[in-house]
Amino acid sequence: MSPSNPTSTERFKLLLVSIIAAMLIATAMEVFIGVGGSTRIEILSGWFSILFPLLGNLIFPVPYFVGLIFGSYQVSGKEMWWLDLGLVVAIAGLGYAVAEAIVFQERKAKNRDDERTRKALHIASNLATCLLIWIFGIRTTSIFVLLLTCTEILLIHLSASGIKVPGMKEWVENVGREGEIPGEGALYNALGVLFALGLLRDHPAAAIAVIIILAMGDGLATFVGSSYGRHKLPWNEIKTVEGTIGFAAGAMGAFMVLPTAGTLAIVLLSSIIESLPLKVNDNIVLPVAASLMYYLVL
Repeated sequence: MSPSNPTSTERFKLLLVSIIAAMLIATAMEVFIGVGGSTRIEILSGWFSILFPLLGNLIFPVPYFVGLIFGSYQVSGKEMWWLDLGLVVAIAGLGYAVAEAIVFQERKAKNRDDERTRKALHIASNLATCLLIWIFGIRTTSIFVLLLTCTEILLIHLSASGIKVPGMKEWVENVGREGEIPGEGALYNALGVLFALGLLRDHPAAAIAVIIILAMGDGLATFVGSSYGRHKLPWNEIKTVEGTIGFAAGAMGAFMVLPTAGTLAIVLLSSIIESLPLKVNDNIVLPVAASLMYYLVL
């Protein structure tokens, strides 16, 4: 089976592993880097981690709307509370990505024969987010991204439930990958951006740098690797040396925004992470890793 059509047993495993993974990630962030504090992000992340394994299930709307109301209430009154809410939703999404990798051992998503349209949209949407941060600031942009992500979660649920969602069929045919929940790649991308915005709320330039690494690095890696890739990486036969060089070249766009030695190191480490044979979706792994590195060096 696959995430797009899990069995009852698989859904239960996804639910259990998602909760455990999300709470461990949130606890580690609170203990080791001091993120969370009175917000108790491990509790909220544990609640939101119930949502993703229930996508397509009849009971999904109940915990979804209760979670949004409960989560909003828990963080309300705090400055930029919606960034806290976005952060816990992103952590829950990361927990689900880990759960997918554990429950579905085999490669679940098949690359399209032509990834250019998919990656062009990936680059364009993320660079548009960078532009919004630059023009309107991180606070206003984060509201837009959170609303968009919450809406996307609901639309994905409707589509997974068999309800026709306008535009979703065309999206799957032109952009989606076989073996994914319709819209899954875009959702992980949005969750990764939410994580960056929430964690780096006081450092807009760093948040933009993270999104550029995700957009230009991952996008250029695919273009270069598919067009010029000839030499397979010794530790990952799916990717090439040329593609990894393309990732580093694209990710160096972050240096134009934040020209520091830390950015160079983060670009290098991100290139290594992107080249590894990880089963967790890199649309969320890369921004999470880069955001944590920036948070520690700033």
